[in-house]
Amino acid sequence: MGFFKLYKPKTYNYRYIYYDPKKEAQKEREERYATKDENGEQRPTIRRGTFREELDRRNKAYRDNVRQSNIRLIIILGLLLLIAYYLVKLI
Repeated sequence: MGFFKLYKPKTYNYRYIYYDPKKEAQKEREERYATKDENGEQRPTIRRGTFREELDRRNKAYRDNVRQSNIRLIIILGLLLLIAYYLVKLI
């Protein structure tokens, strides 16, 4: 397969001398989460009660998922019982 060699130019990989990936990531996080009010002052992103609200929301989602799973299980068991009844009745 190597009948012809095509020219590929060498790539230049510049290595930054003063690059600190941890510092860059921290700066990006700070910019992303910075919330300022109309006066330009930093305001907290966490307000009172947010943890409880999140916990309640997750518990409700979990309960809904369990309820849906139980309903599916009952429907499948009912269908299997109907099929078993018809198979026994045919014999």
